[in-house]
Amino acid sequence: MPDGAPAHEPRTRWAPFVVGALVGLLSAWWVFVRKPAAEHVVARPLAPAAEAAVWTEEGERRGRPLEAFPDPPGDGEVVSARYWVSLPAYDMEIRRRGARVTLGIRGTDVQVAGGAWIAFGEGRITGDPRSFRRAVATIVWSCVGLRYRGATDGVARLTFADDGKSLVVAYLQGYEALHAPIADTYVKAHGRLAVGSKPPYGAILGQVPFTSRLRKAAPDAVIVVTGRVRTVEGDAVPDALVLLKGVDRTRTHADAEGRFRLVFRGADAPWTQSICAGAAGHRNGETVLFTGDPTEDVVVELAALPPGDHAGYTWVHPAPDRDGDDVAACGTCHSWQYTEWLGSRHARMADHGHVLFERDRMRRLAPEAPDDCAACHQPAWAATSGSGVYQPRGVLAGNHCDFCHKVSHVDDVRKPGVFGSLALARPDPARTDRPGRIHQVFGPAADVSYAYMGASYNPGLSTSHLCAGCHQGGGVPGRPKLDTFEEWRGWAAARQDERFRSCQDCHMPGGVDDADGKRIDLFAWESMHRAPASVHSHAFPGATPSLGASALRLDVQKTFDAAAGRWRVAVTVTNTGAGHAVPTGTWTKHVAVGVWARQGARWLAAEGGERADLVADDAGGAALGAGDWRRPPGRVFGWRVKGGDATPPDFYAPPAADALEDRRLHPDTPVRVDATFVPVVEGPGAPPEVEVRVVHRRGAIGAGAHETPWDRKPYDPAPEVEWMRIVR
Repeated sequence: MPDGAPAHEPRTRWAPFVVGALVGLLSAWWVFVRKPAAEHVVARPLAPAAEAAVWTEEGERRGRPLEAFPDPPGDGEVVSARYWVSLPAYDMEIRRRGARVTLGIRGTDVQVAGGAWIAFGEGRITGDPRSFRRAVATIVWSCVGLRYRGATDGVARLTFADDGKSLVVAYLQGYEALHAPIADTYVKAHGRLAVGSKPPYGAILGQVPFTSRLRKAAPDAVIVVTGRVRTVEGDAVPDALVLLKGVDRTRTHADAEGRFRLVFRGADAPWTQSICAGAAGHRNGETVLFTGDPTEDVVVELAALPPGDHAGYTWVHPAPDRDGDDVAACGTCHSWQYTEWLGSRHARMADHGHVLFERDRMRRLAPEAPDDCAACHQPAWAATSGSGVYQPRGVLAGNHCDFCHKVSHVDDVRKPGVFGSLALARPDPARTDRPGRIHQVFGPAADVSYAYMGASYNPGLSTSHLCAGCHQGGGVPGRPKLDTFEEWRGWAAARQDERFRSCQDCHMPGGVDDADGKRIDLFAWESMHRAPASVHSHAFPGATPSLGASALRLDVQKTFDAAAGRWRVAVTVTNTGAGHAVPTGTWTKHVAVGVWARQGARWLAAEGGERADLVADDAGGAALGAGDWRRPPGRVFGWRVKGGDATPPDFYAPPAADALEDRRLHPDTPVRVDATFVPVVEGPGAPPEVEVRVVHRRGAIGAGAHETPWDRKPYDPAPEVEWMRIVR
């Protein structure tokens, strides 16, 4: 600073910079605060107009069965309005009755890779019940892609202008959620009252990235939601299951007054929180909160299902490729489960060769016996026709997706299938309280709210009682042809440890892999996944090598009897993994355990003892190669006539009860199989190598699977399956 300069000179020199900064701040305030910022629209290039027109026509055709949607529940006046929404001006009709709202929206995405779609939404709404002015609606929506035939669902908030002539929608956006690596993608779309002709493409803003403008819960925040579960009429729903959608660990139950307290972390649902509830006899309900909404006194409404079973309901075919215009086939959206089911015995239990053979044999041996095979082997046909006449006619007559998920409960397990055990609750086809025609399906999840299914939480579908409907009872009075459920129930009653299992735990396991060995992480909702452990197999494995090997434990001991000059082999077989006898089910099944031994390259001759005698040929004491089932040392486990051979007894012409012998492997009861072998040379020599094989067989099939007395079809279950092979 020069000598003699005024003391205020530095302040004067910096004044232009201060003024410039103030001007800059003012400009920034005007651009970013006072003046609305331009919204960035995310849009793909447009498809050719002719192609988009084809999509629209396709959407009209495929969407026609889904276009009608219900008024909001309750009493009072229904007020409705129509709006054009988003870039292609989708047609949306919204209806309100008091604080409840429903809406239907459809259109064609005219961008490249687009197509027609239709959606239904329901939820709650604020404001004047007589209009949409200044109203805010928060909804759960369900969408059907009419071109690619896919299903999605999610949440949205609609904020209407003061005059009700325009609105803004914040919602989960499909394409981004499907392809972006981030967990949640919300966008914003504008809309305006549908007056006059449809606005041209792009006249209304839509698909504006919006996630960053939503309030977000901190990942480590502890969120507590309290509220009530009640019916549409206002009655409490006691003991309802409540959880945060897709997060099983948050499961809790409402008390006797329907009150609940739900606790979860912010990381579980940072932007929106879907509070779901389910109770037997009700359709699942869902209430959506956006972060920052009140979390006290939250109400989740459940609609009671209409009583009764309507035989006039038409079953939904499971095949996705049977009708190209059918967008509601089970296999269309649940393709992985459909593919598994299609390869299962459930899909072909009405018309495979062994079943037809056994039924014909039954009709010959006991023509007076009740003809009830159709009740379990053709249940959808039997339930619709009320007839037990067995008429194989394809998968729709059997146990398919829609049939099994229409079972409401199980009555008398001693009675066969739909003739007294399985109680169905098929909806009235004339119902109009749900869009589409499926109306209701039962399942073990309370957080499925896809409207075109009408899911209803039914814990019975995850218990062994469901399986008892067809895997127990039947046959002649007092002689159940199937006793699997009672076997399991006796086992389960004594189980007090971690080994307890239901039928589904083994035969519909969760956390399964696909054909490529990858763990299934099912994409269940927009930007939301079910945990792999909650995705259950629909292959329904039964007498498979994996289950057989997990059920049985084999222990082998071998000693040399110097006095007799023979090798003694003891194989202890224990059913440690199955909660029922092995084999279980019909009397035609048996499990053979064969034992062989060799020294070096030479198989040793067997001497005396019990044999796994599966064929009539008698090889005596000759040396037998492993796998030769003529007379290996061992045992056949199954039902047989006392003193008889391994041929299964005829159920419908059985001997007296005291003449039958149950030689099956019951849980935790070891059975010892002894074998004696002649050494190659005098003296013990080297300890022999012992080979044990376990084979599951159906019926009296002779020397092997090529000798079945029935005509085998390509989709028949294998008559002979090797479960285990060990060498000791």
